[in-house]
Amino acid sequence: MNFREKALLDLVDELNQMIDEFEAKNLQAKQMEENVKLTIAGLSHDLRTPLTSINGYVQLLHGSTDDAKRAHYLSIIEQSVKRLMEMTEHFYDLARIETNQKEMELSSISLSKLVEEIFLTFYEQLEEKKIELQFPEQSSDTQIIGDKLMLTRVIENIVQNILRYAKSTAIISYENEENHLVFRIKNDIKSDSKMAVEKVFMRFYSEVASRTNTEASGLGLYLSKKLIEKMNGKMEAELHDNWFVLTIYLPKNRIEKMN
Repeated sequence: MNFREKALLDLVDELNQMIDEFEAKNLQAKQMEENVKLTIAGLSHDLRTPLTSINGYVQLLHGSTDDAKRAHYLSIIEQSVKRLMEMTEHFYDLARIETNQKEMELSSISLSKLVEEIFLTFYEQLEEKKIELQFPEQSSDTQIIGDKLMLTRVIENIVQNILRYAKSTAIISYENEENHLVFRIKNDIKSDSKMAVEKVFMRFYSEVASRTNTEASGLGLYLSKKLIEKMNGKMEAELHDNWFVLTIYLPKNRIEKMN
């Protein structure tokens, strides 16, 4: 083979490689576009419920002179507005993740301390729902590597899930593995719950298939799983004897382990 033939073959190989890379990027872009379209469609569908609720109770508010009823209507409107804000925040985060626009700021974090701080901010709501929260007697001091803002959002989503579906108890535990700290939280579920554990990480899945449940958009756990995976972790769900179990694996801070 002479020099000219070899140069021509090398050029063909480079062109084929460029075409393969272009097609791969094009496919990825199409998948991201489809994901965003599905997310927008699902969110638009779910937004109708709280918006309809707000509109209905505003009409009732205008037509009532009973102070007790008016206070009740205002309370429902406030809850629906809060839910709308939560849903739009979820959507914003999800859109940024699925278009690779959400950057991570990784640092060493005490997971047990962060979990305790966030759960305690929901103390009054847990008390109101009569949900007993059980922390481990000895919390793990193991540091993990993660993005604090992302982890905060994940833990808040987990608490919201507990507030919606737990019957009376939520139990937190930690387990050290070689490369990961395992964060596990389980809660008993209400006897009339129809949660399908194989679907909890699906986009826009909620327990009530008819979507009449204004308390759940189905974005929380789906978003949480995405965030955990972006931090090189893993999130799993199981259902055992009316206990819903979430297990999260997060990478340990290996530098700390070596010191």
